[in-house]
Amino acid sequence: MIVKAAGLTYPKHVSEEVDLLARALGSASEVHLFLDYGGTLLPSRRDADARPDPGVLTRIKELCEVESCSVFVVSGRTIGELESATGIPALGYVGQRGFEIRKPDGPIVHPVDPGPAANLLHHIELDAHRCVGACSRVEIENKGFGIAMHLGCDEPSAARAATRCFVDLVRGLDVNRQLELFYGDDLVEARMAGWHKGDAVGHILHDADPVTDLAVYIGDDVTDEDAFEAISTWAEDPAADTPWFVPEVDEEEDIPHALSILVAPEPRPTMASMFVRGPQEVHEFLSSLSAIASTLL
Repeated sequence: MIVKAAGLTYPKHVSEEVDLLARALGSASEVHLFLDYGGTLLPSRRDADARPDPGVLTRIKELCEVESCSVFVVSGRTIGELESATGIPALGYVGQRGFEIRKPDGPIVHPVDPGPAANLLHHIELDAHRCVGACSRVEIENKGFGIAMHLGCDEPSAARAATRCFVDLVRGLDVNRQLELFYGDDLVEARMAGWHKGDAVGHILHDADPVTDLAVYIGDDVTDEDAFEAISTWAEDPAADTPWFVPEVDEEEDIPHALSILVAPEPRPTMASMFVRGPQEVHEFLSSLSAIASTLL
């Protein structure tokens, strides 16, 4: 039984939904697969140089070779970093949590114009160097849509001091509240507000058909909840009228056109409909998906 809590649910494990997955894939004309990067394809977000396991990359490559399947990796990293880490030309990318998008074999596009925020970000970049303090290794990175301060501090107290300085700097300069602050492992970032992973996924699915296609999103953290919601909203698009010749089915037998999968050790309240317990189970799921897709798509 799925327990509802404040609009969220406790998801079932994918092993309980094998038949549903097979029916969803078997009925889809096109499959749009979105894979979060750190914490989903990788066991940790901490190592900037880490790459997905070769077996995972092999499964992703197999899925990219299925004609009616498009695959995207979604990350806070830049597309250049993701391309270098994966090395799969036919793979699509969503970089900087959606501020840059590259469809398979296409050019990089930026769905959002930085506009007046660009000047603000430039000033933050210049002033952020004074926040280094006692941190021995710090990198200030201007990503075009945000400024990230990567902290290389030997002492936790130095990291906290540098973070507080950066946050105070951003809040002091951003008088019109154009930016949002994000905190990661050894990282604090000020990024343009009003655009997230869910917006980017919706942008990609704009021309997809929610009546005949299937969208699948796999992710592990709170920023992926926007994407879980986005594919659910896309699949329920009221503008997509079911053709008159499609017979009605019982609700229990209804075939979903959006599948969202949370990566977490245990189920938790989420917008996702299923879960797997970690990157190893993501690998296993991709192996099964590749086998089913090569047969049914």
